[in-house]
Amino acid sequence: MWPFRNRRRFPTKLGTPLCAFSKHDKFTLGDATEGILVQGASGAGKSSGSGKMLAHSYLSAGFGGLVLCAKMGEYKLFESYCRAAGRLKDLRRFAPSQPLRFNFLDYELNRKGLGAGLTDNIVHLFCEVMQIAERQSGQGGREDEGYWRRANRQLIRNAVDLLIMAKGRISVPDLYRLVISAPTSLEQVGSDSWQQSSLCCKCLDEADSRPKTPQQQHDFEIVTDFFCLEWPALSEKTRSVVQSTFTSMIDVIHRGVLAELFCGQTNITPEAIEEGTILVVDLPVKEFAEVGQFAQVLWKSAFQRSIERRNLAKNGRPVFLWADEAQYFITAYDMQFQTTCRAARVATVYLTQNVSNVYAALGGGDQGKAQADSLFGNLNTKIFHANSCPVTNEWAATLIGRSRQFLTNASSNHQPENGSNNFWGLQSAPNTSAGVSEHIDFEVQPRQFTTLRRGGPPRCEVDGIVFQGGRRFRQTGKTWLPVTFRQ
Repeated sequence: MWPFRNRRRFPTKLGTPLCAFSKHDKFTLGDATEGILVQGASGAGKSSGSGKMLAHSYLSAGFGGLVLCAKMGEYKLFESYCRAAGRLKDLRRFAPSQPLRFNFLDYELNRKGLGAGLTDNIVHLFCEVMQIAERQSGQGGREDEGYWRRANRQLIRNAVDLLIMAKGRISVPDLYRLVISAPTSLEQVGSDSWQQSSLCCKCLDEADSRPKTPQQQHDFEIVTDFFCLEWPALSEKTRSVVQSTFTSMIDVIHRGVLAELFCGQTNITPEAIEEGTILVVDLPVKEFAEVGQFAQVLWKSAFQRSIERRNLAKNGRPVFLWADEAQYFITAYDMQFQTTCRAARVATVYLTQNVSNVYAALGGGDQGKAQADSLFGNLNTKIFHANSCPVTNEWAATLIGRSRQFLTNASSNHQPENGSNNFWGLQSAPNTSAGVSEHIDFEVQPRQFTTLRRGGPPRCEVDGIVFQGGRRFRQTGKTWLPVTFRQ
């Protein structure tokens, strides 16, 4: 039993052991904060084997945590983990049936810190969600994709700035109403009917009448030029595409379950996780589909930004980000986050079946593969379970690497019988040879990943191969280690 079961106690030194892969090889807090990627086919035991061991070690060490859910039953699973670790009082459930609510715009606008209320931080949250929307619609990969993304960001940025300057607050419904009431022609800007009925015009008037700092005055002039000159001067087709992109993305947020959870009051924020809360976002993708993805990517994005800002001198509690079926929740920002999360004491655990899942989730093609490989490279510990995916097995074998290997060979053969030897009763002497050949080959052959045990009765043991860059395990003297996990 590790000495941190009480949530008031937690490890602060990176060399503190959390669990062990062998009697000689400990897994430390420093290892945890370098990130973990767990791969294995469905039913290979990645969740019930290595995943269970890691979750128990983090909870027992007093970590706070954010748990993203793809499958039904994930909350119940972590409830059992928390009960076993004595952390049940720290478990919170974010779900439609529960009282917890998080107005992410209000939080970003009014949180503590010098960067609070910055428009670009709010825009970032929308753009994280937009990546999920693009995946669902099958968009991406167009040559002009970069323009439309920048144009949509420009629209959101100006709308957010205008609402903050006019009302001092921001909400999803107001963003929607402001954008759809923006002028569509230069003539409309001067018309009485538009000025009397448009929320955009009312916000421009209110913002103009409020006292402003020189910086705010500068920003207001940019916003005014955008909505009164640039936006209405766009071609109808361009403007309609940009507006439609925005409204289709925001539509799901300001209605139904997501409006209830994210557009009203706030009674929990990411800072709760820093204090030891285990927050399970219980909107599993298999039940809530796109709505579940939106909710969890919003929470993940807010958590990542919050934890990167925290002052470790005031609170150095380690926290974890947990995502089983991680391909549903990975976004392009994860690569950037993973490069700095060690300094913020964040332990990322991503579990997925194979590398191809992540390539596809990030858009496929060269760019998707590059982003995925960047993320994989920043998850320093890899745990491989049984897998029948040849791409993943080849990738894992290549990652572990090749080494010089020696093969022995021997041969023996007899010469054909001839009549003379037979006449005198003589036998032909055999020809024999032996030798050693040297070659470079995989240390772990791809086929070995197909033979790992998958758990289940009677022994309930799951095989895995652990790889950690920059480390030689004492048990093997190599960068990889075969490990058996108990289910």
